[in-house]
Amino acid sequence: MVLKNKKNNNLKKNNIKNKKTTKNNTTISKENLIEYPTISGYYYIIIFLILIILDRITKIWAITLSGNKKIDIGIVEFIYITNTGAGFSILENQNTLLSWIAVIAIGLLIYFYDKFPKAGFLMILSGIIGNLIDRILYGYVIDFINLKFWPVFNMADSLIFIGVFYTIIYWIINDRSNKKNKKSKKR
Repeated sequence: MVLKNKKNNNLKKNNIKNKKTTKNNTTISKENLIEYPTISGYYYIIIFLILIILDRITKIWAITLSGNKKIDIGIVEFIYITNTGAGFSILENQNTLLSWIAVIAIGLLIYFYDKFPKAGFLMILSGIIGNLIDRILYGYVIDFINLKFWPVFNMADSLIFIGVFYTIIYWIINDRSNKKNKKSKKR
């Protein structure tokens, strides 16, 4: 009798170990559960630093194009331009104001960190910091990518744009899936 109880307890423990409870309190076996690899926080820091370093390297390279040098490869032209304003040259010569706006944006981004997808967060944050570094070091932002139909921009601008675009798409998809889940629960 004692032996049976021990066996039953061991079976229960093994069943508990091999099952996972989901948010809606349903139990599924771990064999049927797909485990996605998770990225450690250290990897995010490394990716963040790589993005900032790449931005710095491209801007340092762009400085070598100063003095009316340019590289034209068809639809893209690389040319050194300084921008004392924000996107599309708005708020020109307002470096201090734009630096404070960047600092506030960084603070808000960090405060609302859990609302952002990790990739979007990393791209936006590294882009803002990349341009802020320019404003602090030079008093302007170095731009060098000219698509000839769009204002000249840099890698940090691209990171911000792609990060914001990715985040918006992520929010839209999540919002739709949340609405579908709510509708299916009502039934």
